[in-house]
Amino acid sequence: METNSKWIKFNYKSAIIFFAITILANLIFLPVLTGLGVSKAFALFLLTSLGSSASLSYILLAKHGFYKSKKQAAIFTTVVTLVCTASCYFLMYLS
Repeated sequence: METNSKWIKFNYKSAIIFFAITILANLIFLPVLTGLGVSKAFALFLLTSLGSSASLSYILLAKHGFYKSKKQAAIFTTVVTLVCTASCYFLMYLS
């Protein structure tokens, strides 16, 4: 019996990939950006939003095949980037 659910199902491997990419982006590039004179708070905001949007797009598009055309994948990646950036901004500066 198949259920046609609109919810995205994550498994533990996807969660590990998501957190690994996000954490590695912060660990590798945070010293580089702070060395270039960028404030630590802004660098964390930038790297976390970019790392989380890249990892989420990779997991859902490449691993789970969550698209039917290149246009849909581009729109999905744009929306994911906007949502990740907005949520990181909220967590870093408004909470």
